[in-house]
Amino acid sequence: MKVKVTFILFLMNALAIAGMGQEDPFLRDFLERWENSKKYFIAVAEAMPQDKYHEIVYEGGMSFAGQLMHVALIIDWHAFSKFDGQDSPIRREEFTVEGKTKQEMIRVAEREFDRAGKLIAAFDPERLEEKGDYADFTRTRRQFLLLLADHVSHHRAQMIVFLRLQGIEPPNYINYQ
Repeated sequence: MKVKVTFILFLMNALAIAGMGQEDPFLRDFLERWENSKKYFIAVAEAMPQDKYHEIVYEGGMSFAGQLMHVALIIDWHAFSKFDGQDSPIRREEFTVEGKTKQEMIRVAEREFDRAGKLIAAFDPERLEEKGDYADFTRTRRQFLLLLADHVSHHRAQMIVFLRLQGIEPPNYINYQ
């Protein structure tokens, strides 16, 4: 009986720690926005026909596929290295566009949104004021999340322009993302 009670207490504590991020108002609100951002990003990615994924619309620019995979790559690197402070190298080889179908690239992006969401949900809110370096500036973990969201919005907007250049009506904007 004592072992069962100890195990139950251990399990409850583990669940409480895992859900800490959801109890912090900033992290809770960010996670809601993050999920909506993911839905909107995926809807934009789905709207482009596969045969247009690799077109480059201006010299020196990225293709639609390049934009999508760049976002996935930076979510991976930024969430784990910059936000969480892990020593995570950029794993570019996983995020190449060559040899991937539209659906494979979308699955990679979904995976990275979900991985980052799990990291944020389990993040200790006490660490939000910790500072880390990025290029020539120092920011709090909270600011790194905001930068991550801005980066997704920036490239999703470029993807929406690509859709419009193809005469494709982009998906309706999803509020609070």
